[in-house]
Amino acid sequence: MSATVFSCLNCGGDRSRTFYEDCPDYYLGKPFRVDYVKCDRCGLVQQFPLPDDVSVFYEAYPVHREKSLPHNLARRLVMSASYADASAFPEGAVVLDYGCGDGWYLDSLRGRGFTLLGFEPNAAHSESLSARLGLPVFADAGTLVEQYAGGVDIVTMHFVLEHVTDLHSTFADVAKLLKPGGRFRFVVPNIGSREARVFRKKWHGLDPPRHISFPDRSVAESLAKQYGMVMVEQRPVPFPNGIAGSIPVVLAGRFVYPLFLASLPLGVVLSRLAPSGCTAFTAAKDPVAQAL
Repeated sequence: MSATVFSCLNCGGDRSRTFYEDCPDYYLGKPFRVDYVKCDRCGLVQQFPLPDDVSVFYEAYPVHREKSLPHNLARRLVMSASYADASAFPEGAVVLDYGCGDGWYLDSLRGRGFTLLGFEPNAAHSESLSARLGLPVFADAGTLVEQYAGGVDIVTMHFVLEHVTDLHSTFADVAKLLKPGGRFRFVVPNIGSREARVFRKKWHGLDPPRHISFPDRSVAESLAKQYGMVMVEQRPVPFPNGIAGSIPVVLAGRFVYPLFLASLPLGVVLSRLAPSGCTAFTAAKDPVAQAL
């Protein structure tokens, strides 16, 4: 049973105000309607009440399916600017893509001298993905931390953090995994963006019920600091799906793939001219803090 007393996922505050009520699942059409509230203390927007089991939200989730070669090529062309630039990774880096979806980002890093790891919490999905990629893809965070504590140079989370129901345990695991000076690069939808304000409950980046919370800069900095990391960069990144996925909902009342494809060129242009719908953060594990 879901908790009925509000507790902020970031600061533990017990007071909030309504942000959005009765939000339907426009993307997959699942029979769930959720509310979002904003913490009075730290400003985090999060789902309330929190779900006990999120697995039902991901049944037949398209993000996890293996894609065709043309789809992957188009995705790299259109969406690569939203993902971590591997040219900035240290030579021979151990790279963990946490929440690696269908594995396309890990696959794009092959042949560059990196040691590649993945994480997906669904055991069946992680096993099939590992077999397909020929790379270790973990389903249990405890096992991952046990085997690679202090041994990872780069942890990436591309559109993942908004899905987790425990922000603190996630940041704690990342801090344990990173080497001193290692980098944690994560991208989240920006619920305070112009894009989000225009489309409101029909914004593709809201994605109820799968998106649990929307950390902004102050929340991200607070979480990083608590776990021995320092924020070194924050910047908007172009993500055309936010606009292209919202237009079908406005026009048809639900996500319609052909309308999404038709809207994608506009999404590409607008997100490149004025990126605002998503924010990329980079935090570094502070070697001084770890030594204290």
